[in-house]
Amino acid sequence: MKMIKLNISGMHCSACSSTIEKNLQKIPSIKNIKINSISGKAKIAYDETQISETQITEQITSYGFPANLDDSKEQEIAYIKGLKRRLWVAIPLFAVIFSLHMGGFHTDWNGVVQLILASIVQFYCGLPFYQGAKSFFKTKSADMNVLIALGTSVAYLYSLYLFASGESGFYFEGSSAVICFVLVGEYLKSSAKKKASDELEILSKLLPTQARLLNESQQTQWIAIDKIQKGNQCLVIGGEKIPLDGIVVSGEAEVSSAHINGEELPKTLGAGAEVIGGSLVLNGEIVIEASKDSNEFFVYEMLDLLELSQAQKPPIGALADRIASIFVPSIVILSLICFVFWYFWTSNLAFALSIAACVLVISCPCALGLAVPLAIVCASMRAKKAEILIKTPDIYEKAKQVKTIVFDKTGTLTKGEIVICDCKILSQTLSYDFVSSLACAMQKNNPHPIARAILDFAKDSTPIPLESKTYEIGKGVQAVFEGMSYSLGSLEWVESLCKTTLRDFPRENCIALGDSKEILALFYLQDSIKENAKATIKALRLRGIESVILSGDNEASVAKIAQTLGISKFFAGVNPEEKANVIVELAQKGAVCFVGDGINDALALKSASFGISFAQATELAQEVGDVLLLKENLWGIVEVFDIANATLKNIRENLFFAYVYNIVLIPIAAGVLYPHFGIVLQPAFAGAAMAFSSLSVVSNALRISRLRLENCV
Repeated sequence: MKMIKLNISGMHCSACSSTIEKNLQKIPSIKNIKINSISGKAKIAYDETQISETQITEQITSYGFPANLDDSKEQEIAYIKGLKRRLWVAIPLFAVIFSLHMGGFHTDWNGVVQLILASIVQFYCGLPFYQGAKSFFKTKSADMNVLIALGTSVAYLYSLYLFASGESGFYFEGSSAVICFVLVGEYLKSSAKKKASDELEILSKLLPTQARLLNESQQTQWIAIDKIQKGNQCLVIGGEKIPLDGIVVSGEAEVSSAHINGEELPKTLGAGAEVIGGSLVLNGEIVIEASKDSNEFFVYEMLDLLELSQAQKPPIGALADRIASIFVPSIVILSLICFVFWYFWTSNLAFALSIAACVLVISCPCALGLAVPLAIVCASMRAKKAEILIKTPDIYEKAKQVKTIVFDKTGTLTKGEIVICDCKILSQTLSYDFVSSLACAMQKNNPHPIARAILDFAKDSTPIPLESKTYEIGKGVQAVFEGMSYSLGSLEWVESLCKTTLRDFPRENCIALGDSKEILALFYLQDSIKENAKATIKALRLRGIESVILSGDNEASVAKIAQTLGISKFFAGVNPEEKANVIVELAQKGAVCFVGDGINDALALKSASFGISFAQATELAQEVGDVLLLKENLWGIVEVFDIANATLKNIRENLFFAYVYNIVLIPIAAGVLYPHFGIVLQPAFAGAAMAFSSLSVVSNALRISRLRLENCV
């Protein structure tokens, strides 16, 4: 199977994309279709032995939606310019037609001028709707174009009949008004859609266009970054963006990744450090070896995930699409029924045609079709601004159902860096300063993580001059000071040297300092807790979500972290398979979210209702997680739930606007108020109301992109 990426123009809403999907699914050689009606992008998997890229693009174009492999930006801009050009023609012509119709100029030239101007509006300004509507004869699927083309044609052709018969009372202003109002709505809507998708364009420009490749003789050569392959080495100097994902093999530089993961402070990176394409080298010079091919770079994968998430539909969106798919044919049938009914009721052909045209025009499904996808696009972009990548739109509904969030401990709630959380002096004859200085001297220049924790703990102490020092691998260090032998290391080892056993003190997660006779002090170890961890747990509790810790670490260590963070429920000493089983058990009481970052978390991430991982996590955890936090900040979890809840609320508001609009106005357009109140809509007002309904949905959806998120306190 091969994948093709296309840009499709002319789609107004998900009803249009559904038309394309439904007809492409009839072709056996096409297996998987993802189309985003907002961005105009499509991803289609196909069997290249049975169908070609050219045949696929021609097939979609034949449905009335031009498709190509060119840059979507140029195509999108050209489409909006075309709408604007038609608008500049439609608005002044409609103004003249309306003035002639309402001004009482009942002369021979009045009808001629109205006919000429209305014909220009109908067949030039309204051409896009006719082009879209002709696909009905091939696809047998009706969409917005069919309703507009039918509604305006009815009014125009009947007016033409009246003109040819020498009568007055034309509806030229009605057909022109509908096209004019719809064009205004489509122009504003397309501009809003373009603004919503511009973030993707910004993301694609995070990487530079070229890289300085080093050949075997260490000579440099500029190449396009899409030519970079795994194993290539590139030189990057101060002031340049890093063009690839890889490992630093030589040199040292200060690197800022603020545009990628939101980390404000730059880091000094040397040989062995991992780097992500798009990061900026502030100063220095480094040689980087590509760890993957260019099409697998993190920025491109993130771009693909964003586009894919926007093309997918949550359950609430799938329901709206199913309704929209049967909506248009139902409205066409309803308009025919209305025409027949009112014609026989009133014997007035003009009145019956006006009712039929109003029903067709006012029932445009665009508001319904835009309600979900535009909200999803705006939410994805808002999440990206908060350094959050939401891979699947299911999250927006699932987040509302979550009552329990389960955290892995090491690397998730904690930094994975050992610190000394407490020091107990057991000897009555030694001072704290002496113990600190002695421990500092014994661990000086030792690269072991526990040694670094002790040195950090005793950073304000001055190391005392030792007479000798020896290391015992896996046990600790022995030293001599002023003729006295001291040992610092695992409790069991120090006990064996002292020939004593510790009593009345906790033994877990500690190292001991002793001499030849007794244990002098205990240093208790703890994984350092991440910033904002406590605030995050508190904020989730306020949102009705209970936090649980699930860790493979020992019970004492997990209990200490849980107590510090105010978490009452935890599971310790569990392996990866047991983690998944615990998630399944907790899920029996309600939806569960799991947050983890390691290979051992992959099963749990997959077993949860949805999983959250980090950009700095293992590749497996990144792949399995439904949400990826691009910043090393736990507060992003709170933002995930806030964005999801706001998005779901926005989608429901949009659907409410769309459904209520149709439920209220379609009966009025059909003439239910006419017998008792004499109220009937004119096609011009129907067109204005239809345009307003789409704009109300668009403007409401765009509110998500300006969503203010709560700051960490």
